[in-house]
Amino acid sequence: MPASTSLSPPLLTKAHTLANTPWCPDYEKMISGMLYNCLAPELVRGRFRARRLCHVYNTYFPTTDDATPESLEGERFGMLKAMLGRVGEGAFVEPPLTLDYGCNVLVGERFYANFK
Repeated sequence: MPASTSLSPPLLTKAHTLANTPWCPDYEKMISGMLYNCLAPELVRGRFRARRLCHVYNTYFPTTDDATPESLEGERFGMLKAMLGRVGEGAFVEPPLTLDYGCNVLVGERFYANFK
């Protein structure tokens, strides 16, 4: 399918409701299906941020004596909120998690994803 030749107002409106978006003209083109520069500084920083946060998420495990499965869930939930576009209450993803940007990922309440 050929690339779009114009921005998509409905997709841009939706994107404005998401968290952690690396907003720039090339992001607007990307989500609209247009040709874009993947090396735009905002997009490079967005991918770097997502990969850094994924690394923390994937390698984190509490080591304190008072840690519980519930405390791990709570801490990972906060990490998901820092990475994804929208996260419903009770969402949990088993590591490993790999994202390009994360901002375009929306998960609902009580979402659970297992590991590979």
